[in-house]
Amino acid sequence: MTPRRRLFVALLPVALVLAAGCTTTATTATTDPEPSAKASATAPSCPGGTFRWTGVTREVRLTEVSPVVKAVDGDRGWLTFHTRLVRNIVPRVDTSDGSLSAHRVLAALARHLELWEAGEFAAPGEDSADRERHAVRMKPLGRGARFVEAEGVTVVEGSFTVACPGRDVYGSVSTWVVDHGAALACGVDPGDEAWVKEAYRLACGGGTA
Repeated sequence: MTPRRRLFVALLPVALVLAAGCTTTATTATTDPEPSAKASATAPSCPGGTFRWTGVTREVRLTEVSPVVKAVDGDRGWLTFHTRLVRNIVPRVDTSDGSLSAHRVLAALARHLELWEAGEFAAPGEDSADRERHAVRMKPLGRGARFVEAEGVTVVEGSFTVACPGRDVYGSVSTWVVDHGAALACGVDPGDEAWVKEAYRLACGGGTA
């Protein structure tokens, strides 16, 4: 996976914003020259073919959030955050027959997006809840302030059609890529990122001030 991206919200005068929530809806054809994995007994193999993608979306979703940690007045030490699971993102690759492997579908998706390599996408079985996580430590930046750590991943979803010999194969994919982290301060507006705002509501309460 690519290096983890950090977002510090409400700890600086101006919140730093990560690019997220970008959506593509145009249909794009991608020729796939790679041989497919073993096909099912009822479906002939499809070693080539053109992937046509529709409704491909990218969105950062909240996966973990920590309990609130309060900085003691005058404390110059480190605060430690232990995040807890909010949701598990489960990768899926579904096709209308068994002639296309998950690896081939993810490789075609990577070529379509031109942002990541196929190996950066989580394959079926690589749930987001199973990825390695560690306690997060930071220096408190305010006396008596209440802080929260949030974690998320970029979820990529889309549907496709592949022109195989004598038939079209249909399918859909849902995967995740890129770890995100955000440090929040309760009582301060968390900004416009949907996943960060969700973390704030869960840990700090419904309001933003």
